[in-house]
Amino acid sequence: MKKIFLVLVVLFATNAIFAQQQPLYSQYMFTRFLLNPAITGNVDYIPLRLTARQQWVGIDNAPSTQAVSAHTLLGNKSMGVGGYIFVDRFGPESKVGIQGTYSYILNLNSINSKLSFGLALKAFQYKLDYNQMTAIDEGDQVLNKSTETAFVPDADFGIYLQGERYFAGISATQLIQLPIKISDKEVDKNSMIRHYYLLGGYKFQLGDKFELEPSILAKGTEKTPFNLDVNLRGIYMQNYWIGASYRTSGEIIAMLGVKFKSFIFGYAFDYSTSEIKNFQSGSHEIMIGYNFGEGKNKGSSLL
Repeated sequence: MKKIFLVLVVLFATNAIFAQQQPLYSQYMFTRFLLNPAITGNVDYIPLRLTARQQWVGIDNAPSTQAVSAHTLLGNKSMGVGGYIFVDRFGPESKVGIQGTYSYILNLNSINSKLSFGLALKAFQYKLDYNQMTAIDEGDQVLNKSTETAFVPDADFGIYLQGERYFAGISATQLIQLPIKISDKEVDKNSMIRHYYLLGGYKFQLGDKFELEPSILAKGTEKTPFNLDVNLRGIYMQNYWIGASYRTSGEIIAMLGVKFKSFIFGYAFDYSTSEIKNFQSGSHEIMIGYNFGEGKNKGSSLL
């Protein structure tokens, strides 16, 4: 019963309707591709990324996410393709899926920028594990089943503008909003909810070796309030960085990272200031990557 109580606390204290359906990323400046398909092919090498996040350490069955992603610019320089595989778990629910992305890229030579439009098609298996639930009514026949699964297709769309020192994008995920079909019934309350993301950032040059990059990420749905991540990241010699973020849902985030040749590594720690801090010891997120075909002068600030 304690497990269920803690999950309910999480749901109501942190607007977890949003977190339950879409993974949360603290290092969003490196995982923009997971939030906006228009970022596909926005660099001239192939960024391979592994992202792993464990949220609310100390709470059983707290949210956890793993994703492997890559994308590339095609030879004509006006289109990109990519994809990623993901696993997302929260309490009795889990999703395992795959997504393919396509982008069309316009070179705006007059302002030395790129404007891209992206579309993603994805599908995942939704699984509900009744063994992770505690029945109020011991005779409830629904909970006699061990697990149930459903296949759910969906789509995302995004627009992205990138210059030499700035980026900005808007995207919508789970566009189709299909209901999840469990026990041969479509349950409207279990429908996928459309999510919206707005992100942007600018990199200031401070001398020959230092850069400062403030950025923001706004995220929300039509049924929940928008949350805002505000980040400030300092970069040294394009290969070392340290940063801090504040999330309006009540988290303070510290992050650091390093790039060695074509390898890239980042770590983020989330500390909650809300009531849930009494039940957990923070959240951890690791990002590991490799840039295939990267030139010598490419820095860590690129995807």
